[in-house]
Amino acid sequence: MADTTTLTGPGGARMDVDAEDARILDAVLAVSATGSLEDDPRGAVAREAGITVGQLRERYPDLRELLVDALRWRDDRGIEGMDTNERDGRGLLRSFLAIARGNVEAPGTVALFTTLSAAATSPDHPGHEYFAERYAWLRGILVDALRELEEEGELIDGADPLSIATQTIALLDGLQVQWLLDRAAVDMSALVRGFLDVWLLDPL
Repeated sequence: MADTTTLTGPGGARMDVDAEDARILDAVLAVSATGSLEDDPRGAVAREAGITVGQLRERYPDLRELLVDALRWRDDRGIEGMDTNERDGRGLLRSFLAIARGNVEAPGTVALFTTLSAAATSPDHPGHEYFAERYAWLRGILVDALRELEEEGELIDGADPLSIATQTIALLDGLQVQWLLDRAAVDMSALVRGFLDVWLLDPL
């Protein structure tokens, strides 16, 4: 696995935003985290960002683009908390699990991601490219981590890093839907960790 101290986001780069856009995107995440994101949340987002709805519309005429950019912004912040300082596949997997645990604190943002990712399967959705790139990006990170562990002899015989990575992402996505429907019944992080542990000689 190559040195990942400059790990980039989906699409190969971090977002480049000015202070006002950063404030707006932070406001979207703050409003959505509590589950209070409405059908048209621009009023709540504008209040949180300290601007008018008119100013928000000038920056983001398309509400869908605003929401997609907020998720991209969340990805960038998540990257900053990942273990990317060395060739450490186990550390990357633990960072992935930490992100899953953190999602529990932001149910509205999880709901936003789940709703938008489904809508973005349509090629004409403004988030289509982002989600396609995001899944490829996340698969790549997990595959790199698993291949590093494979090189160190930490995977069981016959384990396929690409297959495991793809199934891990699918598992988390499905668990998020179940968790949104019944939070007391689903421990997302524990279940994903249990799946990964099946393939490791020593559990995470």
